Amino acid sequence: MEKQWQTINPDPETVRSLSRQVQCSPLIARLLAIRGIQSKVQATRFLHPSLSDLTPPMELAGMGGAVLRIHRALAAGEKILVFGDYDADGITATAALVGFLKTCGARVSYYIPHRIADGYGLGADFINKRAIPAGVSLIITADCGSSSSEAVSLARQAGIHTIVTDHHPVAGIPRAAVAVINPTRPECHANLAHLAGVGVAFYLIIALRAHLRKTGFWKNRREPNLKHLCDLVAVGTIADVAPLIGENRVLTTAGLRQIDQGARPGIAALMGMSGSPDTPTDAEAIAYRLAPRLNAAGRLVHARMACELLLTGSRQKADGLARALCRLNRRRQSMEQDLLETILKRLPRSPGQMAQPVLVLNGERWHEGILGIVASRLARRFNRPTVTISTRNGVGKGSARSIDGIDLSAVLERCADLLDRFGGHPMAAGLSLPTANITAFRSRLETVVGQMTADLGAVPTLSIDAHVPLETITPELMNSLARLEPFGQGNPYPLFMDTGVRVHASKTVGDRHCQMVLEDGSGNGGRHPAIQFNVAGVPSGVDRFKKIAYRPQWNYWNGRKSLQLIVEATDPGS
Repeated sequence: MEKQWQTINPDPETVRSLSRQVQCSPLIARLLAIRGIQSKVQATRFLHPSLSDLTPPMELAGMGGAVLRIHRALAAGEKILVFGDYDADGITATAALVGFLKTCGARVSYYIPHRIADGYGLGADFINKRAIPAGVSLIITADCGSSSSEAVSLARQAGIHTIVTDHHPVAGIPRAAVAVINPTRPECHANLAHLAGVGVAFYLIIALRAHLRKTGFWKNRREPNLKHLCDLVAVGTIADVAPLIGENRVLTTAGLRQIDQGARPGIAALMGMSGSPDTPTDAEAIAYRLAPRLNAAGRLVHARMACELLLTGSRQKADGLARALCRLNRRRQSMEQDLLETILKRLPRSPGQMAQPVLVLNGERWHEGILGIVASRLARRFNRPTVTISTRNGVGKGSARSIDGIDLSAVLERCADLLDRFGGHPMAAGLSLPTANITAFRSRLETVVGQMTADLGAVPTLSIDAHVPLETITPELMNSLARLEPFGQGNPYPLFMDTGVRVHASKTVGDRHCQMVLEDGSGNGGRHPAIQFNVAGVPSGVDRFKKIAYRPQWNYWNGRKSLQLIVEATDPGS
């Protein structure tokens, strides 16, 4: 879909002030201002993220009661069970909690539900059939549990206490829980709602370690260095598309350094098998290489495989599990492409649906594990929220993905009477409903989304950070831009624009990508390798673009590092 180009214009005085106070170039100052940074103190914290700047964990509601209960369980040798979600956020949160509790000498095990057989979240069946027979006395949830009031109450009646760690917004929390640590709770004023599930779990670990220190717990055992868990926090945070701001920025920066050290066999093996082993790890590598492979286990078979990969200390076991996850991911990609093509062939037969502000698509026995990624691709392609639903035995289970400006949580809340259950984030959610309700749900959703924004069908905006001529893209500039990393949700990679750009050469690679050599309009700035993804190629007869939008990046290949432009959009002009 064509986009409207719009250059962001921060306050000029703020840019001049930042450039002077931080002693950085006007371009870096401009990029800082665009990210909402207005003072030297804010800029220093942004450019030099430090673990010492983290919000104290005891500011999270419920934290005090949680650490006291876990300490009691450790002292009494109680059986503790960590119950996690099956996505990468839940898997990393589970691994972090289990790994830390093991260093405390805890009698700890974990359970991650099967996506299709068990469904999402802590349920009554799990309490009755697994927790009670196993003699568990304390359950700690990871990235779930806030909507599990029935199961938590049932556990309490059976003498099992529950501590919830979660970040999903819900209307009401399980009152029978010992503690609910969820920064999105109205009662929580810690200003940490941006944390992913693994971030919340890590905050519990920080608080627990500090509490145990005060009690002398570490006198006879080695106190763990929590930096060693930051790799898990970085992976889960990026995989869950949490904004890389504040604490997430601090923890992700520390985690990326840990990953580059290769200390965790599972992550090292998976990174090595999913790309160039010589490439420094950044948020993009986690989002596009590591996270899909970790998620593939929970989508197609069982997430326990991915959790075991993260917990193992054996490089041999890690290699075997990493290979299996890579095979699953290839299978997932094939299934995803097949379903996407099926849907795209169907859409022209329903022109009325394409005129609506939201897409609701359903099919018999679509694989539930790939619904979310297909919905995401359709939402991006058609610039509208998308819900994909798989039906079987009278029940529909779906995944929803949104676009900027449409809060899925608010949308689904207004459809609650038609749904059996739902939950998630403003940009991504899951749901289930009777098959008989799908038509009414589609109609309600179209009305609600239509009311939420009258501009939904408008051309999306391409936000340009600055006009930067190609001739100024140098290694020195790249080093300056690196100070703004890690890039991702909430801190996007800067997008630049240049005009009058010549196309020196171009060719199609990989069937659907256009590889080019570009030079600035004067012809004096040298030639720049560039690639634009998912385009047919340079339009016939075009040897110069009126303007291009691009992101300069380092390209690593065969041990060599070179500059490359990632072209986001082009305007051939008339």
